[in-house]
Amino acid sequence: MGGTFDPIHLGHLVAASEVHTQLRLDQVLFIPAGNPWQKDERSVSSATDRLEMTRAAIADDPRFSLSDIEVLRSGPTYAIDTVTELLERTPEAQLHWIVGADVAAQITTWHRWEEFVRCTSIVVVNRQGIEIGQLPFSYTEIQMPEVRISASAIRQRYAVGEPAKYLVPELVDSYIKTHGLYGYAQDNSNA
Repeated sequence: MGGTFDPIHLGHLVAASEVHTQLRLDQVLFIPAGNPWQKDERSVSSATDRLEMTRAAIADDPRFSLSDIEVLRSGPTYAIDTVTELLERTPEAQLHWIVGADVAAQITTWHRWEEFVRCTSIVVVNRQGIEIGQLPFSYTEIQMPEVRISASAIRQRYAVGEPAKYLVPELVDSYIKTHGLYGYAQDNSNA
């Protein structure tokens, strides 16, 4: 499960849990993007911060693991490079790439996307109000309980000092506050 994870939130964890259960996967590997090239229009937290928030979020769930493969790679982060490297490391693995319905239609804008969808099985998780529509590649659709959480709304809450309890795991909330991410300041009395 790749993504910017800025920050990782309960919607990501519910999606990963549902895919793990419904597809009977051995493991869900979380891969925070090192340099998410399609996010150039906005400021993104450091790769190290996003990696550490993800580590904190999944720490107590043995079904989940973390990879720093994209964080350690220099230059833009391309999913095809990640999948290729993972397959070189474990050629016997059957890989599934988990995306939300909002991201599924964007896959055709990804670097070497046609090669990417041939290398891995695409798993699309439903998102409230988003129709998947016709896609030029095969995929498996997974239904999960509706979770209306967006990372941008969470960042905004921290920026204005509103609480984000129950939107992100407690350890992620603590990390954000300790490191002053998203404009959070220690003197925000409401958070």
